[in-house]
Amino acid sequence: MTLGKWIVVVCATLFCIVAIVFLRDLLTKKKEEEEKPVSPEESEKVKLEPLLVGSLQKTHQLEDVINQKISNMKLDLMAERLRITSTAEVLKNLAIEKRFPETLYQIYYETRAFPKKSPEAQETDLEWHRQAGITDLSVEPIVAEDGILIRFTLQDHQYSLSAINYRFARTYFVELILRDPEDVKLLVARVKANESTGREILEKAVIEMRSGDWIDDIASCRLLMDKRKTEVQLLAEHREVETLKSRFILNQAIRKKQ
Repeated sequence: MTLGKWIVVVCATLFCIVAIVFLRDLLTKKKEEEEKPVSPEESEKVKLEPLLVGSLQKTHQLEDVINQKISNMKLDLMAERLRITSTAEVLKNLAIEKRFPETLYQIYYETRAFPKKSPEAQETDLEWHRQAGITDLSVEPIVAEDGILIRFTLQDHQYSLSAINYRFARTYFVELILRDPEDVKLLVARVKANESTGREILEKAVIEMRSGDWIDDIASCRLLMDKRKTEVQLLAEHREVETLKSRFILNQAIRKKQ
């Protein structure tokens, strides 16, 4: 054999020896790892891992359910808000259209001095209020408040109207609260009137309102008030005409000559 062949044989032999040694060490290390005892902590961790995975899955499922419920609650709340807002707008528009704040303020304005009047003047006022459908009238001050409490019967139904005056710096308004016999609030309105004249309303707002049969009673009161006002105006105009007739009459003799 030549020298080159001997070198190849020696190299192959060395490679085989190295490969055998490497494989032996690898097998020995693997066997030691398999035979190595597991610590209690690691053993417990191995047991807990499936439980943790299951708990996490349940937690995620519960989170999804809760998030879905929250989303549904938000949608329900939005729908409820829209419904209530729509109802509030309808009632406010009805109150403004039927002039309920003005009606309550007029009842307050025309009756606030009732207790201070003489019996004769009170009887005249009662007759005036009966023309608007208001009977069984009583007026008394509200204790510890700057206001009065008015009790009356309207269309055979009993009501109470509290009128409280509020002043904040230069702002002045009257809060009017209409209640039924069970003391349930039917309408809460705030009216700002001209302090000089008292009767002229500058601003008005409906704060609370409850639907019910009382709406027909206040609406009829408003109509009767308007009718009463028209009759007074017509009577005044008629008296003016009668006065003109009495002051400016052509003499009958003059008419005959013409």
